[in-house]
Amino acid sequence: MVKVVTLSAYGQLLQVVPELGAAISRYAVECDNVWYDFLRPATSQAIAQGDISGMASFLMAPWAGRIQNGRFDYHGKTIHYPSRIAGLAHSMHGFTRDMPWQIVEQTQDCLVLRFVHQATEEWPFSFDMVQTYHLAEDGLSIDVEVQNTGLEVMPFSMGHHPFFPIEGETKLYAHVQQAWFSDDELMPTHLDNHPLVQRLAMGYPVQEASWDTIFTGWDKSATIEWSNRRLSYTVSTPMDFFVLYNPTGETWFCAEPFGNITDSFNLREKFPRQNIGGLDIAAGNKLKTYFCLKPAFY
Repeated sequence: MVKVVTLSAYGQLLQVVPELGAAISRYAVECDNVWYDFLRPATSQAIAQGDISGMASFLMAPWAGRIQNGRFDYHGKTIHYPSRIAGLAHSMHGFTRDMPWQIVEQTQDCLVLRFVHQATEEWPFSFDMVQTYHLAEDGLSIDVEVQNTGLEVMPFSMGHHPFFPIEGETKLYAHVQQAWFSDDELMPTHLDNHPLVQRLAMGYPVQEASWDTIFTGWDKSATIEWSNRRLSYTVSTPMDFFVLYNPTGETWFCAEPFGNITDSFNLREKFPRQNIGGLDIAAGNKLKTYFCLKPAFY
């Protein structure tokens, strides 16, 4: 049976599945003796089947989005990390989401998980990640620390993939400047102005039309409003990109903080780094990030 770790404090409930990529399966808050989900809750079937796309939220690392055909060149080496998704040629959302994480510490309001990767032929870079979930009076914080434990510089990026419920007219607020336009395989082609920029600033009804778009010039915050509550979140560098994914006909949508655009490792010679994201972490160096969610009721 898949183990689900439950934290409960300050009128909040957080459930995490360590062996399924350290994914969140539920985040809910109590108001007037009623529990409200601020992330789309995972079903028991999705948990039992290890369906990462059925979770409430998960971390993407050591990259977010796709790598075209799973290949890129880095410091004279060709890296090939094949796709793990049947029928998809492009490697998707890193691999820490596909692996079990180890519990380091667990209390009523805090959970610390660790993931260790030793260099392999497919991903020849060693790193150590620690993800800490903490419930406080004002909400949930998710802190991630990664250290390059290898002897050489390594490419790295990350992001979070939260799923939010759609209930009635659900509005999304975000301040962005431009967006990447893509080809039929969602590979970025050019950066330009986008009609949603002003709409997002004023509050965009996510049911209105379907998008799968990466925005730049983001202020690293977003707000979702439902009829009786709202959720605001902030993130740290390097998650400088904002992704709206709201497929038609679903009861959920994604408003995601990304540290890179799709296929950024292959685009480094073509576009300025500030427009595509992605990092190089020197041997022994660390990166610390946060993702803070603050729920509120009207």
